[in-house]
Amino acid sequence: MMELEDIIKSTKNIKLLYVEDNQEARETTELILEEFFDEITVAVDGEDGYTKFRDKAFDLIITDINMPKLNGLDMISKIRALDNNISVIVLSAHNEPEFFDNSIQLGIDSYLLKPIDIDSFIDALSKITINSSD
Repeated sequence: MMELEDIIKSTKNIKLLYVEDNQEARETTELILEEFFDEITVAVDGEDGYTKFRDKAFDLIITDINMPKLNGLDMISKIRALDNNISVIVLSAHNEPEFFDNSIQLGIDSYLLKPIDIDSFIDALSKITINSSD
């Protein structure tokens, strides 16, 4: 596994789309994300996330699942139709098997449960940055 400093260096130039409808969760998680990413675009629901993805290039998406207008998995499905190679981390309070199954079918890179466990998050970032540098 990469060292934390190396992970932070490798993530600073990654353009992140962060999609979360809950304001408190969004603000708390954003504080963590700012340690890793210099460019973060925030969307407040799946529809907003999909629109922002169409309008701008991103390297990574971190999304919640249960959101109004368009849930995170449906948003990823629509995004995959535009870019099948985009890296995706799902950050969700849901641990039901159907969400895991749908995530696997969509090719999600990591599925992390809320509240965010920093070690699991760092491990997910490590895997994504290693794969993107291959």
